[in-house]
Amino acid sequence: MHALLLHGGGHGGWCWDAVRGHLADLGVQSSAPDLPGSGVDRTPRADIVLDDYIAAALQHVDRINDDITIVAHSIAGMTAPAVAVARPEKVSHVVLLAALVTRTGERGIDSIPEDRRPSYFDLAQASGENSFRPRFDAAWKRFFPSLPESRAREEYEKLTPQPLGPYLQPSPAGVDVLEGLQVRRSYILLNEDRTFLPDQAREFAARAGCDPIERAGDHCWMLTEPRACAREVADLTGSR
Repeated sequence: MHALLLHGGGHGGWCWDAVRGHLADLGVQSSAPDLPGSGVDRTPRADIVLDDYIAAALQHVDRINDDITIVAHSIAGMTAPAVAVARPEKVSHVVLLAALVTRTGERGIDSIPEDRRPSYFDLAQASGENSFRPRFDAAWKRFFPSLPESRAREEYEKLTPQPLGPYLQPSPAGVDVLEGLQVRRSYILLNEDRTFLPDQAREFAARAGCDPIERAGDHCWMLTEPRACAREVADLTGSR
């Protein structure tokens, strides 16, 4: 089994580095690509849409010669179902980690809490490239509040501006498409998550048709508790 680790908004494959080390110790192969416009990928951000994320993830899936568990963090929850439905012979399990979950035809932006939604548009308009990056204080509070400030600043400096386009495109294949496939779904709810509070995360899990797996941790669990995150992934892949 191969764990394909898809990062959330503003992050990149780098955010999974420690998790991948622990997974290797547990005998789990993994990969963590940069999605378009993220990490070291230099795709211009202005025109990136959800279809671009899906196409990039599919290219990576096609290079993996093994059964795949997709672990989708945060907004990667919009990408994973479309990848699974396009490659059901390869993807056997979708693990939604503190993930934003949409049904077919729904937009991700409409599930962002209303108090944050206007800032996405304001920052994207001001950026000149239709993208946004929250200020440090906001990112620390929402993404990794359990980290001390010095470490939080280190992680913050790795963040790249997040294209707005993927939030605005209606999902071509939401989580509902998995219901007719032999693809397992799991949702990991982090009870200290300040990006998607527990009640909203439970709603996302319900959309995915599964009971949430509740764990202690904040939104960026792969950064703040990488060993625990890796153990959970290994357990869900059946590798322990």
